[in-house]
Amino acid sequence: MGQLRQWFSERWSALLLQAYRRPLGFLLVLIVLPLLLIAVVTYQVNTSVWRAQTLHNLRVTARLGAEIIGETLDESSRFTEMLAADPGLTDAIRHHDTAQLSHRLKEALAFAKHLDVAMVLTPTGSVLAASSDEPGLIGQDMSQQDAFLGAQQSGWQPYISAVYLLEQPQLEKVVGIIVPIVEQKQLLGWLQVQHRVERIKSWIQKLRVEPAGFLYVVDHHDQLVVFPFQVLPGRPKVVSDWAPVAAPVTEDGTTLVFRDAKSGARWLSGIHPVGTIGWRVVAVQPERAAFQTLYQVFGTLGVLLLIVLVLTTFVSLRWAKLHALSQHLLRQNAKLLKQFQQQRTLDRTRPSDPPKGEPHP
Repeated sequence: MGQLRQWFSERWSALLLQAYRRPLGFLLVLIVLPLLLIAVVTYQVNTSVWRAQTLHNLRVTARLGAEIIGETLDESSRFTEMLAADPGLTDAIRHHDTAQLSHRLKEALAFAKHLDVAMVLTPTGSVLAASSDEPGLIGQDMSQQDAFLGAQQSGWQPYISAVYLLEQPQLEKVVGIIVPIVEQKQLLGWLQVQHRVERIKSWIQKLRVEPAGFLYVVDHHDQLVVFPFQVLPGRPKVVSDWAPVAAPVTEDGTTLVFRDAKSGARWLSGIHPVGTIGWRVVAVQPERAAFQTLYQVFGTLGVLLLIVLVLTTFVSLRWAKLHALSQHLLRQNAKLLKQFQQQRTLDRTRPSDPPKGEPHP
């Protein structure tokens, strides 16, 4: 045990001596490298936690948007089903009383401000009556629109359509909700209500993804329903190749980190389905923007670390200079001591001088 203690003491003394002779390396290992290691580990841990929290916030935002859209569409669907079951409406259809149909549709929409247009269609898809007085609407063929086609494919059940382009009476994108009007198991026609895309956009416009993110909505045909930068008219854009649209999503939603195909920048996203209709709401945020506050904090820490490095270098250089002066002084003292010892040796070996007045032998 004593030998081990002696060996450790010798090694420690040698290490301190080496550190004293190399002050820059000593301070680098003692101060700078631990600070760098702590900074790197802290950065990695904080970015991981920050990313997870940002993804969670994006998923919550997407869920809120999906709930708002889903509840509003469900409300519109229930309202349409109630209106389709109105005996007065079915009676007017049987008698082909278009004036009475239009009157009832206008009265109904006065209580449903979130709906834009209501129409009664014939079993073959032609407009029989409408709440709107737009010219050219009555008699228009709707059989090739997604709402009518989707209702056919679903077995003549109530159906919420994908977004489609309505060319008459004016060019605009709409979403339709269509339900059958049935009396004694006989199909009398269809009741269809429409939401303009701008109306749907207004439902979620209060939701914000700060500092630089946004929300968009995709239907079950992977078409953009709502997109903040979609300003040009035309047919709905299909975005099946977008990563958040192509990603599988569960009923609880999911998160995704992906790279932009053009810029290569990393994006964070939260995705949530809209009920069971196949739509999804996506909240996205550039990772750089999401980490902006974190980068500012670590930028400040980096400046402080640089100041510590400069101060350490300055102290090390001063220490090195002091060490060099000490070594120079030690060498001079050693040289003087050696000269003094040599002189004493010469003095001892040299024969002593005889007294004055006595001849040498």
